[in-house]
Amino acid sequence: MKTLQTTFILFVFVPLVNSAPPIQQESLQFYEYDTDVTMGSLIQQDYEMQSKDIRKDGTNVSLDTSLRLQGDDSNVPPTKDTNLPTCLLCVCLSGSVYCEEIDIEAVPPLPKETAYLYARFNKIKRIAVSDFADITTLRRIDFSGNRIEEIEDGAFSKLLLLEELSLAENRLIKLPVLPPKLTTFNANQNRIKSRGIKANAFK
Repeated sequence: MKTLQTTFILFVFVPLVNSAPPIQQESLQFYEYDTDVTMGSLIQQDYEMQSKDIRKDGTNVSLDTSLRLQGDDSNVPPTKDTNLPTCLLCVCLSGSVYCEEIDIEAVPPLPKETAYLYARFNKIKRIAVSDFADITTLRRIDFSGNRIEEIEDGAFSKLLLLEELSLAENRLIKLPVLPPKLTTFNANQNRIKSRGIKANAFK
């Protein structure tokens, strides 16, 4: 009986064992899969660490961030440039310059061909000789509604073509010497008294 059992084991069980796939083959496949996963995890971790370093360092900017930085800046408040050329700050039309109600504190540089200057309702406090030194074509000047307290002697002396001048609603305490061809002059609502009018003011 034992002989039959031994023979059965040799002819039946042993071939089954030999035909089974080796255990090492299965473990090898599992090991390769695990290695792939581990390498992928390391790459992902390295990428995340570099991304953190970039964000901390600030030396590199992602494409998405770069596009945002280059986006529409229409919400940025405009800056006020006080050094703008006169014809951007004011309105210039064929010999006429309109600088009204723009809060300027001095006479702006004028184009040499200016014939009519309207600078009403600003904050001009003083008129200097240099303001009109090179502008000999002026025929009309209107400084109404400013804060003019002083006009230098000779400020209008070179304006030989000037016919109309308004200094109304200012803070003058004396009148300047007026050009010889002046036909219309307005100095209402100032602080001028009789002693502030020179003998040659209307010469």
